[in-house]
Amino acid sequence: MQTAISVRGVTKAYKLYSTPLLRMWDVFTGGRHYREFTALKDITADFPKGEVIAILGKNGSGKSTLLRIIAGVTSPTRGEVSVQGRISAMLELTSGFDMDLTGIENIYLKALTMGIPRKEIRKRLESIVAFADIGEHINEPVRTYSSGMRARLGFAISVSVDPDILVIDEVLAVGDDIFRLKCIERMRQFRLQGKTILFVSHSLFTVKAFCTKAMWLNQGELVDYGDIGEVVARYENFLREEKAKLKEVPGAGGGKQPVVVSKRDLFDVKDARLCDSQGKKCSVFNVGDELCVHFKYIVKTNIRRLLFGFTVFDAEKRVIFASDKRDESKALDAAIGEHSLFIRIKTDNMLEGRYYLSGELWDNDSAISVGFLNKRSFEIKQNAYRGSGVAFVEHSFVNDGRDGYQKD
Repeated sequence: MQTAISVRGVTKAYKLYSTPLLRMWDVFTGGRHYREFTALKDITADFPKGEVIAILGKNGSGKSTLLRIIAGVTSPTRGEVSVQGRISAMLELTSGFDMDLTGIENIYLKALTMGIPRKEIRKRLESIVAFADIGEHINEPVRTYSSGMRARLGFAISVSVDPDILVIDEVLAVGDDIFRLKCIERMRQFRLQGKTILFVSHSLFTVKAFCTKAMWLNQGELVDYGDIGEVVARYENFLREEKAKLKEVPGAGGGKQPVVVSKRDLFDVKDARLCDSQGKKCSVFNVGDELCVHFKYIVKTNIRRLLFGFTVFDAEKRVIFASDKRDESKALDAAIGEHSLFIRIKTDNMLEGRYYLSGELWDNDSAISVGFLNKRSFEIKQNAYRGSGVAFVEHSFVNDGRDGYQKD
């Protein structure tokens, strides 16, 4: 199998200065007032042509540094990199933009810096604009764009060069769902064309579904490289072990204190269920019955404020009611320990049919939330036909046409 990228003994070290003045002093005096940080340590690997290779590792493991070296953005301190074919790097989608130029002008500017002749840019301009899908804003200055619009434009330009090798660093972390789907589809087309893709993403679900091989880096060192399934399995086990280590750390006096490594280390929900007004588990209610939710929640560390909310969906999973997330009356007891909550929901205005209910707790400024019930199904029955739809609308009428009506 042909090799698209060959990495041999690549090491990258950075000089870290405590102040800019010391950096300037060393420039003029040849001093050594710095601390050396090694981001990559003797990395050797071959990336075959036509493979989609995930680069795995926690933050600070050297993933982005390796991609920048492969893309030619920075040079290794030691070692060599050989690239066979045209490479397009999406390390920072909005890099190279002039914020005062329009989207169209920036297409020409960035494409020219990527080595695409102006004549070729004109041929591809329509497809780039169509892929970016930012409408009339394409003729406005880029400084007026949202971050998502800039990301879409940057991606559209980067993939337009028809490269042999794509280098992608966390592209899917920006933009909306539609943009991410378009990115994946375009990368899938490149994969079917036999192009090589280096792909960094913290979404292991996407990695396992899209990539064929994986390289795992940790603290700048190569830990594993091979088939996607085998490497990801070992990496996931490593993450579980790391999380277990962080669960407890030595505290004052030799004791143990909790360390937050996930949102469920702050608070959690258990035993959530639908029930009737007496607390008996139930999923079928008559119009007018109280639909109740009973659950226990556990606060595991100090939280300034804890609120709850719920959403009711119809049979097609459309929202028919969502409680106000800003309602301070829904604040809960946030003291450390286990608590019980009993929510009563009136069904007087609901019509017969299938419904779903979801709820959630969230802290302080809605930074972290934990769900409960997760669209739990329930049914409403009615003794007499009251109409169709999802909600009964109270109404009245006058038959003689005199009251409540004024002629013009």
